[in-house]
Amino acid sequence: MRGKKRWKAAAGFLLAAGLLAGCGREALPGKEEETDLQRGRYVQRETTLSEEWKSLTVKQVFSWEDKVRVLTAEQSGEVSRLKEWELQGEDFVDVTERWLADLELPCGIWAHMQLARGGDSAYVWAQLISGDGQGYQGRLWKGGEEAVEITPKEWATPDETWGGYPYIQGIAALEDGTLGALSMTDFSLINGEDGEILQSVPMAAGYGETFLGSGDAFYRLTQTDAGAVSGIEKWPGGKKEDAVQIPLPSASMTSFSLSAQEDGTLTAAGEEGIFRYNIVSEQWEKLLAGTETDFALTTRWCMGLAALSDGRIYALFGGEDGTARLLLYEYDPEAVSEVTQELTLYSVWENPLLTQAAVLYHREHPETLIHVECVYSRSDRYSQEAPDYNQVYQNLNTLLMGDEAPDILVMDHLDVESYAEKGLLADINDILEPLESSGQVLANITGAYVREDGSRFVTPLLFGFPMAVGRDIQASDMQSLESLAAFLDGRQESYLGPMTAGELVELFYPYFCDRIVKDGALDKEALKKSLEEIKAVADNGGVLESRPQDERQPNLWDLTSQTKLAIETVDGFWDCMTPLAMNEYIQGVFTCFENCFIPYLVTGVNARSEHLDTAKDFLGFALSQQAQDTEFYSGFPISSAALSSMAAADRADLAMETAIATEDGGMEIFQILPFSQETAQELVEICRNLERPAGEDAKIKEELTEALAGYLDGRSTLEQAVDAMEGGLKMYLAE
Repeated sequence: MRGKKRWKAAAGFLLAAGLLAGCGREALPGKEEETDLQRGRYVQRETTLSEEWKSLTVKQVFSWEDKVRVLTAEQSGEVSRLKEWELQGEDFVDVTERWLADLELPCGIWAHMQLARGGDSAYVWAQLISGDGQGYQGRLWKGGEEAVEITPKEWATPDETWGGYPYIQGIAALEDGTLGALSMTDFSLINGEDGEILQSVPMAAGYGETFLGSGDAFYRLTQTDAGAVSGIEKWPGGKKEDAVQIPLPSASMTSFSLSAQEDGTLTAAGEEGIFRYNIVSEQWEKLLAGTETDFALTTRWCMGLAALSDGRIYALFGGEDGTARLLLYEYDPEAVSEVTQELTLYSVWENPLLTQAAVLYHREHPETLIHVECVYSRSDRYSQEAPDYNQVYQNLNTLLMGDEAPDILVMDHLDVESYAEKGLLADINDILEPLESSGQVLANITGAYVREDGSRFVTPLLFGFPMAVGRDIQASDMQSLESLAAFLDGRQESYLGPMTAGELVELFYPYFCDRIVKDGALDKEALKKSLEEIKAVADNGGVLESRPQDERQPNLWDLTSQTKLAIETVDGFWDCMTPLAMNEYIQGVFTCFENCFIPYLVTGVNARSEHLDTAKDFLGFALSQQAQDTEFYSGFPISSAALSSMAAADRADLAMETAIATEDGGMEIFQILPFSQETAQELVEICRNLERPAGEDAKIKEELTEALAGYLDGRSTLEQAVDAMEGGLKMYLAE
């Protein structure tokens, strides 16, 4: 399912601004000294594609002999045919050579395929289903009077360890005819005449790594385990052992496209902007901010760059609507920036909605540019190190006291109340109340942040909710911790499976932590009730002192074999497909647990911002259908219209299948298919009736885990556990 959608990882670390201050920068083509008007800048323009391309699938854009070339594919029956086009003036001209026109690839247009040119040679690589139907196999053809297949024999030999064929990532050719190929396990130099592998260097490569060649060098974009770009390697002469490391254009740039010119000049582009690497100064220069380009739009993804020696940059974009767009970025000496005010949006976590909203807002208000700066990127969620929110809190306090304080604040996992009490947040009720009254936003979500005096300092921009999926249970019996405890009390069959005290607290405390503290003191009766309910659940599933290192906590995937109930957070309609498919498979039921929502992008406005009105206006825009009408896998939209639009969306082309364990120890194929419109409307009704936000408090969580562990293993009575927690929180709650 997710594999059919391509998402770009986005900006990363706090305050990376300034590292590209233009050191050693050379004059751009046609650029003169800046005047008060600051004339001359890069601009984005759209090119007109041929009508003929509507029936073709664009596969690749590249530069050859300082010309822009495009490779297209067209499926006919069970084969695909390729065409090569060259941009001549304003139009693309068919320059397909006979050998390429006659080549028939035994695959559909969905297959990975690539054209590589070097010197007088040309090659086509395609990743096709193997002859035995057991996997994918790379195949290679050389052009000439006719196409000759020169697939290396190693590509057709299954690996002895895991049985699959080498998974080729791509090929590249140098000016001297050197041909290279990158797989997920090694890099190979190949004889371009017969396909013989001349040298093979073992190396681990991430899925989808970029590999290209230009002039006398190969270039590789390396990746982290989470799929974010980690560096650029240049292999002079095609020799991996002579690799030179080139720094990333921005420390926060986690995903981008790359183009290399024959002289070694590099162009990189992504959500952070478009950058050029000067081979003399060995410095990156920022040509255009990401928010002024389509690179920052999540509804589009770049399929390749082609940079020319005259400074023009062409970027090929694909989109969710299936259409291709070719955008031109070029220096216009007469262009004058319309920007008269620049705001900074600070966020603890990166989220594509923020960049999307900033880009779209700038297009509606050319005079306003909003810079999005994030502490943690999306890929950081997979880091082994837990986020240090205490340090983030201190850093933000320092920022707010200085001259460079951000204008808009997204404060997930931070103590919002402390900022409000210090007068650092502006009242945003004047923005939200009209949106609620007109029904433009889900008032049940945004209204949860209105204080007793009618003021409001933050609102989430997105939200998720905990979905309970179960078999041999009624929905009403798993709607709350109270009803679940009553249902499981005395039952012999395990529903949630064995868990540690920490896992039980992690699962349940967000839904009652706000109930056990009232007026700055611990509500002992409410805590006692919650502990008793958790114990009833724990007694049913079993309690572990600790979980073995090689064992995971039971989850949704165990509903077919070991457990009967799972509670999973869902963050949008696409994200609901897996739990709902599992619910269909087990013939179970689903519901929202505790009728809570999980707030995302909890946003406020700096009360001391010089652009207070603009910051508030942007916040309202970020809640609009225009900004929110895109699936991000990071939350349901708070815009009512966007929620309805997403619910009605056609998800027919989204599907996935995998193998799952069964109760008898066997394996079965599990299909994740689109759910019905009736189910989509059920999800909408759940979203419209959520009542309160889930809570979080690291200190309460810590003390609760310790108290619960003693209560569950018999070291303390219920009263002793409550007293211990009261003692542990006394000083904390008094602060």
